[in-house]
Amino acid sequence: MSLIKHCPACGEENPISEVICRVCMTNLSSITPINITPINIAPTDTAPADLSKIADTPEPGGRTMRAESESENSSVLTFLCPDGRPLSVSNGGELGRGGECCEALHGMQTVSRRHARVSRSGGRWQIEDVGSTNGTWVNDRRLERGRPHPIEPGDRVNLSLSCELKVIA
Repeated sequence: MSLIKHCPACGEENPISEVICRVCMTNLSSITPINITPINIAPTDTAPADLSKIADTPEPGGRTMRAESESENSSVLTFLCPDGRPLSVSNGGELGRGGECCEALHGMQTVSRRHARVSRSGGRWQIEDVGSTNGTWVNDRRLERGRPHPIEPGDRVNLSLSCELKVIA
């Protein structure tokens, strides 16, 4: 038996842990998970004892499904860039035109080279402006330089008027 959240906007089958549809970004927080029964799958005699040792399973579109415990303790936060590409930043990583993780931001002149830092504290993700020229905004609220602000899936992070990132996972 498997539970999923079926997106009412695009029809994507999302894991029950998703708050936002991983395809169209529709809010799924009020969607009731439904039961889906696998078809044409032969029963197995044994089950793995430790889910963390199972390799990532590819899904359509190149995504992978991971064990719940891994996603809860993930040290990577993923944003959706203005061009539709995902942008993953590790704990302590920086957003900006400079740096390896932000290839999608390299050509954006309104984004500082070192714009904002993403970190994880107490099991929650947070972002702080590191002295950018145009400031960092979360859900239309300007952040105070050097002061971490909590972020979660669904939040909009603006690095300038032309660069809005969406927190997706």
